[in-house]
Amino acid sequence: MGHALKRLTKRVALSATLIALGLVSAVSQAAFPDKPVTIVVPFGVGGSSDAQARVVAQALSKKWNQPVVVDNRPGGQTVIGTSLVAKSKPDGYTILYVAFAWISNQFLIKELPYKASDLSPITTLGTYPLALLVRSDVPANTVAEYIAYAKAQNRPMNFGISTIGASMHFAALEFSNQTGVPMVFPPYKSGSIGALNDLIGKQIDGIFEGAVFKPHADGGRVKALFMGLKDRMPGWDLPSATEVGLPNFDMTAWYGLMVPSATPNAIQEQLSADVRAVLAQPDVRERFAGLGIIPGGSSPKQFEAFLAKEHSKLGSFIERNRAQLSQ
Repeated sequence: MGHALKRLTKRVALSATLIALGLVSAVSQAAFPDKPVTIVVPFGVGGSSDAQARVVAQALSKKWNQPVVVDNRPGGQTVIGTSLVAKSKPDGYTILYVAFAWISNQFLIKELPYKASDLSPITTLGTYPLALLVRSDVPANTVAEYIAYAKAQNRPMNFGISTIGASMHFAALEFSNQTGVPMVFPPYKSGSIGALNDLIGKQIDGIFEGAVFKPHADGGRVKALFMGLKDRMPGWDLPSATEVGLPNFDMTAWYGLMVPSATPNAIQEQLSADVRAVLAQPDVRERFAGLGIIPGGSSPKQFEAFLAKEHSKLGSFIERNRAQLSQ
């Protein structure tokens, strides 16, 4: 009887221990994140990508009650930052901010240090319509006047870009194709902010950028001539692409978040849900509007479908412009 009671007592104690361990495990899984999270931005500080990532990071930090750090890793056509995340521990604590170059690099760079399948889509952050910004001293106030001016210079126009294959690069190239204005595209390691500074300083001729630089247009430091959308964009009184005679101009920047594909599905789903929740907050939407960003918030499956569509669209664009992109 005594031995039986002891065995029963041991079994009860063992069961209690296993249950406790299971509860601890469940609690630890539900506690994500329980330490700082990093969003790697493969662009320089101060540009539109950096500004948007910081809005999201601040909102997530409040939601999670954990620090969310923006780590700028520019260079290598965004390959440096992308590779860092692709090779990071797949635990949800290192997130990649992705943009146009995520797709274009797959066509422009023969040997990437990662595979597209190494990263999984979490959600779209938003889209970012691009405007034509030119030097303040240019004797042109309309797109037609600028085209005439540019063609009369007997040299290609220097349009700054954040990196080869970025949205501002392809927007400028598409503008060149549709108008016949010759261009070259000096890349800036410091990103679009470096290109803007040189445009203000009259060191280059123009850039394609968004409403994050509207104050410089309002202040007369640059001229904004049109917004690359079919319809006018609320909040910035600029003619649309259709109004200036470019109805087929279709180059809008977009942004999203990805994590290493081996990240547990539960964490991927939580990240997606949490980011979408903060994107729906009125204060975040207001700050996005100030940056000229139309908020996103797609599911991982929707983002995956969007990326497939962009892959086809940009692949065709690159093939049509292979000669210029190879220079």
